[in-house]
Amino acid sequence: MSHIIGIDIGTSGIKVGAMNKEGVLGYLEYQPYSLLYPEKGLVEIDLEDIWLKTKTLLSRVWHQVETTGTIDAISLSTFCNSSVFLNEKGEPLYKGIMYLDQRSSAESDWIKSEIGEELLYKITKNRMEPGMYTITTLLWFKKYYPQLYNQMYKWGNLSTFILHKLTGKFVMDWTQSSFTGMYDIENYQWSSVIYEKAGIDFDKLPEVVEPSSIIGGLKLSEYPFTPVPIIAGAADTACSATALGIGVNEMFESVGTSNVLTICTDQPNVLDSRFLNRCHVIKNRWLSHGAMSFPGAAIQWFYDQFLKPEGHSKAILDELGEKSTTGANGVFFLPYMQGERAPIWDANARGVFAGIHLTTTKADMYRAVLEGCSFGLRQINEIIEEKYHIKTEGFQSIGGGAKNKTWAQIKANVLNRKIHIKDIAETGVLGACLIAGTAIGYYSSLDQSAKVVRNNTIYTAEPEIDQLEVYHEIFEKFNELYPSLKSFFSISNSRLTIFSK
Repeated sequence: MSHIIGIDIGTSGIKVGAMNKEGVLGYLEYQPYSLLYPEKGLVEIDLEDIWLKTKTLLSRVWHQVETTGTIDAISLSTFCNSSVFLNEKGEPLYKGIMYLDQRSSAESDWIKSEIGEELLYKITKNRMEPGMYTITTLLWFKKYYPQLYNQMYKWGNLSTFILHKLTGKFVMDWTQSSFTGMYDIENYQWSSVIYEKAGIDFDKLPEVVEPSSIIGGLKLSEYPFTPVPIIAGAADTACSATALGIGVNEMFESVGTSNVLTICTDQPNVLDSRFLNRCHVIKNRWLSHGAMSFPGAAIQWFYDQFLKPEGHSKAILDELGEKSTTGANGVFFLPYMQGERAPIWDANARGVFAGIHLTTTKADMYRAVLEGCSFGLRQINEIIEEKYHIKTEGFQSIGGGAKNKTWAQIKANVLNRKIHIKDIAETGVLGACLIAGTAIGYYSSLDQSAKVVRNNTIYTAEPEIDQLEVYHEIFEKFNELYPSLKSFFSISNSRLTIFSK
């Protein structure tokens, strides 16, 4: 039987699996890896370590598939965003630098001043933030490592590095280049206005390709006689949107470390600067992400600090919140554990419990975490309704955090929306496979490809009528909390000024 292999590299682990023509995913292999934190504010990845683990998993899946069938293509899904600095052989000259990294704050400010935020948004449809839009990291590298910058043959992201390992080509797909801070997402090209004003050498930028482009044949020494085509693939959330079959004016939720509401539009003029905006896998469609950075991480933090040491399994995360009441007995929580993206865009913001009193219980504090994360999601949904004019009865929800039934019910009540928890797993791997399958002719179009995937609903969290008005009143109070603390955050978390070498 014929299969396509999909490689999905997330922020904490690597998954490789194989999908057949009927959309059934199997042979799944997983390997974790660790982010590197060399100093406060710095977040890096060991590229060679990631490649070694990816290659090992690819080999395992390859040999399993070979026992029963053939491999028709390989495709890629990676987290977004990162910076890699490669020589002509594709070897790293420095560690990969993650989107969470804040070392390029000064470069971000310089770009805003030199080019202007209005022009930047007009071209890229995004705001300029250090690390997240990787031109800032590239300028930092050029400033502090000029000799290595001169030696650098190509700059790119993690997918650039992995695709070079597989094919020998230096490329970046357009779902990824959308987050570089110098890509014109309406005209699908590098912006000469931006890279020239920033002093970036054009010949150091990789070629931008369509996600379904065939980059070349597999060129690993382990498979010297294998003309298997390598397809560019896309960023992880774009792959998930593909696997879910998200169409124009539809949205879905992804719940992991982050919590993101993603919508698809064919009108780039409606894109909102409070969201992360990118080209979709399908040309002339765009994805707009209302992304909260750390809701899932906040829940994990609470478990690690207060529940796990007592011997509780993670099952308690679906039980403890029910031991409190609506409104968490007066306790509020701001879920900004290490700054926040949508909707406030404040790198100085931090997590806060407010309203704790002598009768506050651990269950109250945990429920406050769930509610605070849900209120943040409602703020994002209100932007979607107001700016994008999309008001849905409900939406699909995927990811490990989506299966927390207590949290899902709270979100349904806070947003007054049905939340359809899906049993579809590994949407990054599946999306990459569907992109490849369309490229080699398995499917007539990407829209058609998603129809082969089994996408059943595990359960639906429906709004409880008696909770809607109560949560509306609590939400109004929640909205007052961050503005009252904004200046405090600014003082107590003054911007990091980095850098020494």
